[in-house]
Order: sequence, then C-alpha cells, then structure tokens
Amino acid sequence: KPVLEDVSLTVPAGAVVCLMAPSGWGKTTLLRCMAGLEKPDSGTVRDVPERIGYVFQEDRLCGHMSAVENVRLATGRRMDSATIEAHLTELGLGGQLHQPVEELSGGQRQRVCIGAALIVHPQLIVADEAVSALDVTIQAQILQLIARLRRKLGISYLFISHDLNVVYEICDRCLVMHQGRIVEQGPVEELFDHPKEEYTRRLLAAAE
Repeated sequence: KPVLEDVSLTVPAGAVVCLMAPSGWGKTTLLRCMAGLEKPDSGTVRDVPERIGYVFQEDRLCGHMSAVENVRLATGRRMDSATIEAHLTELGLGGQLHQPVEELSGGQRQRVCIGAALIVHPQLIVADEAVSALDVTIQAQILQLIARLRRKLGISYLFISHDLNVVYEICDRCLVMHQGRIVEQGPVEELFDHPKEEYTRRLLAAAE
C-alpha cells in the first residue's frame, strides 16, 4: 500500500507551512524523503533546496555530551567550537554550552536541536512535531524562537503539528494530507474557517 502518492507542495520563501494528517498517513515519511533520509520506492523527489535542516520529533541528542559536542557531531565534526558556541549563545544557551545535555531542560534540549538544524545555514527547516513534547510555557518560548529566527534569517519551515493552536499561531499556510495525497491547502485562517473538503472538516473537528 503506497504511503505517499503524487505529492506536490510549495513552501514559499520565508513562510511557515503546516502539514496536517492523522498518524500513519505519511507525514514523517514525506519529510524524511525531502531531507534525503529515506528513498522512495518509486518516483523522484524534485526541486528540494540543497540545504535542509531537520528537527526530529524526539531530540536524538547524546545525553552524556555537551550542547557544543552534539552540534559538532551533527555537522560531521567539521566546525570549530568557537563558531558553535557563538551560534548556540544566540539561541539562548550561553550558560549551558558545556554541560551534558541530559542535565538540560526540555526547552534547552530543543534549542540544541534547532541549533544543530540551523548551523548548516539551511534554506528550509522541516520540523516533525518539534514542540509537541514540551509543556505550554516552554512550547511558547520555542515558538517565539522559531518566529524570531524566521524574521531574522528568512528561513522557510515545513512544520508538522496536531495542535491547532500551534498551527494557528505560527503557520501561514496549511496542507491537509489524506491517503498519501495533498487534498486541500490554503492560508491557515481561511482553511480553518472555511474548509472545502469533508475530510478536512473531520480532521479539524478531531484535533480540537
């Protein structure tokens, strides 16, 4: 059974686009294919930016290593410590750069993950439920950080979230996926208020 079928989508420069679908309908597979982490059985992935940053749903950090060491590991050990330290300090981690990340809070660990994604100067960041595991206060801080980096760096985001409040707060456009296809898309406010597809209406009602 195909997980993805004839998917075509656009993420405008500097925009935050949300991809919505129930669990198991191919959202993560699509992001992994875009980032080159997974190869489709057939078809091709086209017109994807050369530099993509990936923020996974789980943080995938090495707990015994520091924030600097984790980011260096993510770059293939090609970057000097001073550059990484300056980069992470801009993300609000100045006082926690060299302690094991297992001692950091959930929000601080997520900043390390975002730092690892940004260090390659990406044109696009794909984020798979990047704030779903955080409490409301920390979630708000991370969303503010994403919004600030978007304004400062002009990075585009493709964002997966089941939380309608998160989607409404941070995203410009929303894509709805069903059975491996994009069935509806449009500006967030328009799609939320006036969904055209019955499936979209059911999905939004289930997520409330």
